[in-house]
Amino acid sequence: MSTFEGISLAIALLALVISLGSLYFSGRANNLNKNMFKRQGIIDLFMAWQGTADIDPAAIIGPDVVKSANALALTASLWNHDVIEKVIIYQTYWEPFQSIYDKLNSLDVIAPGLKKTCKAFLSSDMTRAYEEMKKFEIGTVKTTKI
Repeated sequence: MSTFEGISLAIALLALVISLGSLYFSGRANNLNKNMFKRQGIIDLFMAWQGTADIDPAAIIGPDVVKSANALALTASLWNHDVIEKVIIYQTYWEPFQSIYDKLNSLDVIAPGLKKTCKAFLSSDMTRAYEEMKKFEIGTVKTTKI
């Protein structure tokens, strides 16, 4: 092997090492950006749940049903499309999501001022998120074997 070939080989190996290092660091940066993006959706979700009132089956208020259904829809969309880390959605919004979903699901009456039943506001996306969050809840129950 000539000196020229040796130098060319050394330069090629150095370029390969630098390329692999760049690939590694760009992958890490991409993961950090993805995680940061996932956390930014929390603000939108928080705003959707602001002012969401509990639904009283004895005194249904149409705008409350709409606002609650919109909060459920956004939460379900973020859950189903993995936009926000699921553990954050679960920890923060599972209880109100479950409560409102269950109430709307049990009300097969037309909400005042609206043209459809409370139950009709529930979409298949909401049902899918509800079922998956319920499974997530069951998965958090600790069990032991004796």
